[in-house]
Amino acid sequence: MLTLVGTYPPIRCGIATFNRDLREALLREGVPSQVAVVAHPEEVALPFPQEVVRVVAREDREGYRALARLLRGPVILQHEYGLYGGKWGDYVLDLLEAQGPKLVVLHTLLQAPPPGLGEADLRYMQGLLRAMAERAQAFVALHPEGEGLLRALGVRIPVAHIPHGVPDLPRPPKEALKRALGLEGAFLLFTYGLLGPGKGLEFALKVLARVLPHNPRVRYLVAGRLHPNLERHEGRRYLERVREMAEALGVGEAFLLREGYLSEEELYRLAGAADLFLLPYPNLEQVSSGTLSYALALGKAVLSTPFRHARAALAAGRGVLLPLEEEAWAQAVLALAESPERLREMEERAYAYARDFTWPRVARAYRRLLEEVADVRPRVA
Repeated sequence: MLTLVGTYPPIRCGIATFNRDLREALLREGVPSQVAVVAHPEEVALPFPQEVVRVVAREDREGYRALARLLRGPVILQHEYGLYGGKWGDYVLDLLEAQGPKLVVLHTLLQAPPPGLGEADLRYMQGLLRAMAERAQAFVALHPEGEGLLRALGVRIPVAHIPHGVPDLPRPPKEALKRALGLEGAFLLFTYGLLGPGKGLEFALKVLARVLPHNPRVRYLVAGRLHPNLERHEGRRYLERVREMAEALGVGEAFLLREGYLSEEELYRLAGAADLFLLPYPNLEQVSSGTLSYALALGKAVLSTPFRHARAALAAGRGVLLPLEEEAWAQAVLALAESPERLREMEERAYAYARDFTWPRVARAYRRLLEEVADVRPRVA
């Protein structure tokens, strides 16, 4: 049986949600699977569903080796640097010693060091990628440039481009959802996800301070929970600093923070009310963003930094790409707030584009790849 490896609900992170959505979509395609989870120590005892057959503590290296010995069938492994134990997650190599055919889904590809890291870190991460390629049968790149980036690093195994899947959702009734939130008449900016410095919230607040004197009906809604790694290291201090910054900038009343885990229904209501998604991400090497994918799935206009996923997804008028320059972002927000027709065009293009990577289509692509490299065939009823 196929085994999906990574995180999984009730762990609350993007890869856990990705793994769950992929498994459900594969089931509908006739490909059953089980799940093996790698978790932080405080997550090991969570009430995982019955499809989770093994939970390994993140730093338990012998646990990785024991799991590898148990895995006999095909594996789809989700990879993100630091998701697994060891230096930059290099315990993942122990998992990839499993005997069956292995597909590795790469959620990050790096050509330059991420913010705060140096060339030595980059070289180690890229070396880890090559070592993974020696143990896997194929990589899945979520970005269309992925194969070229991997070939440049010396990777020779097959590379399939399969985009991040999105739910097949109806267009949300934006104005009705705004009224339900008590925000009728507002021009609503929105950011959601695991909250931390990588979201660019501080930059967005500075933009908001420039926008409000010219358009006082703008509101900025941020929704999601504090990133668990950040919370482990410093508690809630990050969100307290963000709140204090909003007050110091004079935008406290326009800054709306909805903290906590969002159910799918609540996320749809909050995101559906938004006029403009803000993605001021500082890491331009990011090849996949679940937040961006979800915005497109709902048919939302997006203002973003030109990180890798955004450059591809927001082409052809589906969004606006800008460097991290406060005045440029402020002018873009003001222009879109006064241009409902342009906003509608962006929304329509985004929604049409996202129909090509709904989860049913993505699951079919994974099924075909499994058939090619692992001889996995859909179960016939």
